[in-house]
This record gives sequence, structure tokens and C-alpha cells, in this order.
Amino acid sequence: MIDWQQQILIVSPFFYPELISTGKANRHLAEAFAADGHGVTVVCSHPLYPSWVPERSQAQIEGVTILRGGGGIRYPQAMPLRRLMLEAWFAFFAARAVWRLRNKADVVVTVLPPSLFILFLHRILPKRVRRVAVVHDLQGILAAQKAGFVRRGIIRTIHAVESRAFRSQDLCIFFSGDMARMAQRSYGLGPAKTAVQYPSITLPASYGAIVAASTAHRLDALFPPDKLHVVYSGALGYKQNSQQLVAFLQAAAVRHPEVQFHVFSGGPFFDSLRATYERRPGLRVQFHPLVAERDLAELYARSSIQIIPQAEGTESAALPSKLPNLLAAGVHLLAICSAGSEVERMIQLAGTGSIATRWEEDLFLTRLDEALEIVRRESASARRARVEPILDRFSIANMVRLATGENATPEGPRPKQREAVRETTAAQSGAR
Repeated sequence: MIDWQQQILIVSPFFYPELISTGKANRHLAEAFAADGHGVTVVCSHPLYPSWVPERSQAQIEGVTILRGGGGIRYPQAMPLRRLMLEAWFAFFAARAVWRLRNKADVVVTVLPPSLFILFLHRILPKRVRRVAVVHDLQGILAAQKAGFVRRGIIRTIHAVESRAFRSQDLCIFFSGDMARMAQRSYGLGPAKTAVQYPSITLPASYGAIVAASTAHRLDALFPPDKLHVVYSGALGYKQNSQQLVAFLQAAAVRHPEVQFHVFSGGPFFDSLRATYERRPGLRVQFHPLVAERDLAELYARSSIQIIPQAEGTESAALPSKLPNLLAAGVHLLAICSAGSEVERMIQLAGTGSIATRWEEDLFLTRLDEALEIVRRESASARRARVEPILDRFSIANMVRLATGENATPEGPRPKQREAVRETTAAQSGAR
């Protein structure tokens, strides 16, 4: 019999080989628990992003038991109804799975959002089980950015669910200090119940050497070498102010014919934007599906600039989980975010980006001009060297210590070298 240190149960709809960043982060966390000698079981959905059509998967990870559900779910077209459907079925599925495992678990790590399922788990789990929530977004704060009579009722419901969910935990780990402070003010959480740990780096520590020796070239057709490439890659929705973001990129494409502008995403909102812009004549933004995890290193290496957009009013409710990877890759960043936000502070500390502090086209284009001049004269390797001293802030090892209740500091210790990350093979990538 294997003598595990602790039995860890991770509960989230999103897990490998899910393309959404939450799925990648959850996989990285599960592997970190396993590498630390813990037994790990994950309760999750079959992959559903970005199409919101579940694709049944039997993909496995060494040292991790995966329990999947939701393969037969049919999601509605309207986004609010999709979210409601996800909340409802996953709450039922997670409760049933955790009921069977409740006497074997030592620590239950829930990844939010969604949040409803956590209320069922709180009633099911024995008191001895440590409860830890890893909070990616504050949905109640994000939803409050839009007005309307019906929306006010939705906001109150989301806020009430999140408040009870957070209060039911022994510890809530937030992806930024701004999120933790907002949660303390808005949900009445005490400091003892909150911790801050930035999203972890999921690129291998040998990223630079991998890029230099890469022979994959799976993205050659999208990135001709005679041009600079400005990229947005990730979800498109309210948090990204997506319509205005793509409008900015389209204006930039007309202004800079020597540069190609790319959007990598998926889903109905992405499809609608792509249909609108691809009907336009002349220079325009290019739209592509999300790349497989195995191709992320190549995507970052080919990106002259990556865009980090945050819709006004959302900065204290979410931090882009891809930000640490982009910093580690040495990509020059162009962020659209409020002055004083945590994204602005982080990029300024790293010294590898340009900031537009307002959603104004002229300001965006001015900052883009400056960023293009920088990338023409500075190499990615120079930026990686400059960023290296701060990368220990994104420590997955510290997340493991926080979750298991060991002594840990919110921003992590300062190891002599960045911890290794398991490299994804072509067979494991889950590309679809």
C-alpha cells in the first residue's frame, strides 16, 4: 500500500485536457501535489471550452485519479443560461462524487468559479477535512459592472452564493492582493481566512533552451518571419472588453501594415467577431482557434507583443492567469488597465511592458507605437533575464504549502532556481 502524505481532492469543472487557462492551472496544481507525495483525485467535467459542447475524454495524468462528468450536457445558447447550467449540474455531480470520497479526503481544494457546488460540499464533508478555495475571479464584483433591474437581482444572488462559499472555507487563496482586499471588504472575510498567491508559471524552467532548439514549427503558416506579430490569446468576454479590444486591433492593423495582428480564442462571441471583421476588405485582424498546450512555447516565442486587456472596473476582481507565463517567456506586454492596478504594478516591476491606462483608441495606438519600437531593438532573452529575479513570486510550491496548511508566505520563498514544470508531450497535449 502506498503511504501518501495526504489525500487531496481537487474539485473544478475545468481540467486537463481543457484548453481554458483554468484547466491548465488546475492540472499544474494537481501535478505539484502529486510530486510532493500526496494522493490526488480530481472531480471535473469533460472538456467543454471554448465551444461549450462537451468532448468526452479519457486522458489521464500519472499519479492523478480523474473523475469526469457532464459528457451529455447540452448547454443553451445564451451565456447567462450556460453559466446557470454549469453551476447546477456540476453542483449535483460534485456532491455525489465527494460523498463517496468524503471519508478518504484530508484536504479538499475547490477552484472558483463556479461557486454553487461548494455549498453542498461544505455540508457533506467531515469537520476534520481541511477546506481550501482557490479563487480565480470574484463573479459578484464582475457582474456588478453592468446595470439593470434584472441584473441587480442576479448580482445579489451571485454575491450571496460567493459570500457563503468563501465563509465556509478554512482558507481562501486569491490570485492577487487587490482581489483579497476586495473580498475582505465585500464579503466580510477576516485576514486569517485569506491568502494571496499569484498564478503559477506553467512553462518549463528550460523554456529558453526549448525555444532555441525547437523543430516543431507548427505555427509557421500563421507567423511569417518577415513581420512583427501582435497577439491576443485567451477568452473573449466582458472582462476583456472584447469588442473594443478587437476594434483597437483593427485600427492598429490599418496603421501598421508591416505588423500582423492576431486573436487566438474560441466560442460564440469569438465566432461573431471573426465573422464581422473577416468581411472587411483590406488589412484586418486575423482570427485563429486557441493553440494546443504543446504549442504555447512556440506561440509566445513568435509573439512580438502580447495584449493584456482588463475592462474598466474589473481589475480588483480578476488577474489574468497567463501573465506569469508571458513574463517568464520574455514577451513584451501591452496592457490596457487602470492606473494603480495590480497588473500595472506587476508589469512595471518586471520592466517588460507598456501600459495604456484608459480605453481610448489614440492612447492605445500611441502605446503600441512605443512598444513596437522597443521590440525592434530588444530581444526576448534580454527581457527574460530582467524578469528572472521576480519569477519566484509565482510559486506553485507555495500554493501547495498554503493548501495543505504548511507554513508559507503569500508571495512565496526565494528559491535558488525556478522549480521544474513537467513538459507536455505531443501525446499528452490534448489538442483538439
